[in-house]
Amino acid sequence: MKVIVIGAGIGGLAASIALRQDGHDTVVYERVSDLRPVGAAISVWSNGVKVLAKYGLLDRVKRVSGMMERMAYRQWDNGDVYCDFDLNPLYEEAKMRAYPIARSELQAMLLDANKPAPVHLSKTAVSYETTAEGVTVHFHDGTSDTGDFVVISDGTHSKLRNQITGTSIVRDYVGYVNFNGAIEKSKLGHLLPSDTWTQFVGDGKRVSFMPMSDTHFYFFLDVTTPTGTTPSDSAQWKPFLAEYFSGWAQAVQTLIAEMDVGRVARVEIHDTQRLPTLIDREGGRALIIGDAAHATSPDIGQGGCQALEDTFVVQRLLRKHGLSGKASGRPTTEALRGVLDEYEALRADRCAVLVQRARQRSNITHRLGDPKETEAWYEELKAEDGKGIMSGILKTILSAPKELDE
Repeated sequence: MKVIVIGAGIGGLAASIALRQDGHDTVVYERVSDLRPVGAAISVWSNGVKVLAKYGLLDRVKRVSGMMERMAYRQWDNGDVYCDFDLNPLYEEAKMRAYPIARSELQAMLLDANKPAPVHLSKTAVSYETTAEGVTVHFHDGTSDTGDFVVISDGTHSKLRNQITGTSIVRDYVGYVNFNGAIEKSKLGHLLPSDTWTQFVGDGKRVSFMPMSDTHFYFFLDVTTPTGTTPSDSAQWKPFLAEYFSGWAQAVQTLIAEMDVGRVARVEIHDTQRLPTLIDREGGRALIIGDAAHATSPDIGQGGCQALEDTFVVQRLLRKHGLSGKASGRPTTEALRGVLDEYEALRADRCAVLVQRARQRSNITHRLGDPKETEAWYEELKAEDGKGIMSGILKTILSAPKELDE
């Protein structure tokens, strides 16, 4: 079966890898002219790591990722520890570690694993059409390609997603801007433990340091503000952040002073409401994965993980319905509809719940909802021994597809 994959992000490349693993022919199309990862790093939690392991990438993940042994919350101004706990009990129950990883490293390993399948750049998909024999995708430059099936993974501005849903999906601004990048651990000296995900919180703001490698922290600073009100000119970022986080702990001040703004990403955080559907049941040959299907805020660390889960579910459903790459003949629309129906049933509810959970977490962390809830959370952190926080994380991880543990 020939599968056309639209989008060369985490979801698109992982989908191509998964399908090639089963003998399908894949071709990936990407709208940008240069594959540059958005953001410095990503926290791949245990459920996402299990998917990468299924695709034979665990050893490489281990080699290039950070070792995150502990999690700590600290008071915003004096750096006093609210709570500090070992994450290994979580990893043991989840049967897999979490691995913070540079997005450039993750992208490189996915591109390598996808070879020799072609990845075509500067190709924006604008529409598609289906017949009983296949599906044809049309691009902005007047070209087209025909295959048996299409996986739509081209992000929150996807035109093909809008074609499937029959409406123009509008992103919702969550309420904060995330400035993120990487900083050498040595620049923070003795201020932070190198193996701990440390978060400074207070006044509805957050600054985070996550070990993304042996030598670097992945950092992000969250600025709660109406959309379009933070400076877009990177030359203004340091003075802006210095004022916004005035009086914060020394680690935060050092970060702002030492950061290389030329390597910092400024991201206005958006999510999307639940889509009317994730599949084109009538045409029978297209489905949506990743941010195109369920864009989420990063507040529970599941955006990339859910894209990976999507790809794993697609792979397993094609196997279940006898549509391996080695199957004789071309797949019928009716056979593919069976895959689509099960994909919708397995993914729509789970992803919608997690998008909402991330939004609720964001509202509390960034004081975007009831301010009393945020203040109550700060008090809870002071009494936290880690069990409550890890229980919440495990609730998400352990509701992943059970086949990941096989």
